[in-house]
Amino acid sequence: MPRNLLHTTAIVDYRGVIASPGAILLEDDTIIQAGTPQEIGRPENASVTQIDKIVTPSFVNTHTHLDLSGAGIVPACSSFFSWVEEVVLPIRKETALIQESVLQGIELLSKGGTSIVGDISGTQEAAMLVQDSSLLATTFIELLGTGTSQKECVEQIQQLPEQFGVEPHSPYSCGLNVFKEAFSSGRPVAMHLAETLEEVEYAKNRSGEMTAFLQRMGAWNEDEKAWGNHPIDVVLNLAGDTPCIAAHLNYIEDAHLQRLAESKMTVAYCPRASAYFGHTGHRWQEMLEAGVHVSIGTDSLLCLDTPDRISVIDELRFLYKRDCPDPLDLLSMGTIHGATALGKDQSLVTLHTGETAGLLAFEVLGGSPLLNILESNEMPEWVHHLI
Repeated sequence: MPRNLLHTTAIVDYRGVIASPGAILLEDDTIIQAGTPQEIGRPENASVTQIDKIVTPSFVNTHTHLDLSGAGIVPACSSFFSWVEEVVLPIRKETALIQESVLQGIELLSKGGTSIVGDISGTQEAAMLVQDSSLLATTFIELLGTGTSQKECVEQIQQLPEQFGVEPHSPYSCGLNVFKEAFSSGRPVAMHLAETLEEVEYAKNRSGEMTAFLQRMGAWNEDEKAWGNHPIDVVLNLAGDTPCIAAHLNYIEDAHLQRLAESKMTVAYCPRASAYFGHTGHRWQEMLEAGVHVSIGTDSLLCLDTPDRISVIDELRFLYKRDCPDPLDLLSMGTIHGATALGKDQSLVTLHTGETAGLLAFEVLGGSPLLNILESNEMPEWVHHLI
């Protein structure tokens, strides 16, 4: 089988700068060796390609909604509730446009340097489009059911084709029986959790603005009981040792840091989406320090600021500029943490020997290759386009 030896300005993954200059020996989609040009030498039957750029593995998007890509970017509304009513629900009703929206989302995801994704699909049709694409995808079917309507939701989980994960949408849109069935189903599980203060109030007391919203939507159910506790605590109790992904976690309490660290829950933090809705003070750095598994998502294109792509790289750059974190924490969140959460082998998004999910080439700005990735405004190219 033909081999290709890449000579690069530098090679970088979650561990930092592996070599500068760097070299990667590839055999089809498999990394045979990565290091300095001197370490690898000139293997027989290997063609040499010079790439004067910084090469990294692909990135991982742990939480996105590709079927909401068709409407493009939408300005922020006056509240989360008006956004759902005025933006999301009309899109969900346009079922004839699902295929077009998903295919557009897949293209924008690739332009953003991602090959592994956790996609939240409103329909099985959308989920199949994502699974049939070139992406390494874990797809979650979104579920809605409270009160007496939970029975239908539970039956839906039981009848879904085995390749799909499930997403009990949130504590205000799914009852406890739906969450219980999801966690006992043996499927990958994801959810929106502690996204708004209104959600927390609703879970504890079944009161507040969330109640009025559900009544307007015709989703209020008199048979539903208050959870009586913070939604994070309730969900962690239900999940037990079952791995799961929780998007957002904008509102946590001090005691949750240890609980999350001891759990098998991965947080899918969506920085630009949180900023779009006006959430501040996310405790993602404290979570990492406590040992919580934190990965990166983009949420939907609707709430981003890059109409030409859906990119985890933009999320990492946003955090780097705003919070001045350790760059290696960011690269870990954007690669290996997300891969593990989605049930994929971490090595797919590293420069370790083995199969790769893809390689990216970033422009060289000078100075630290690691900082070049985070300080640039340019998107990388896929290496296979350069060979």
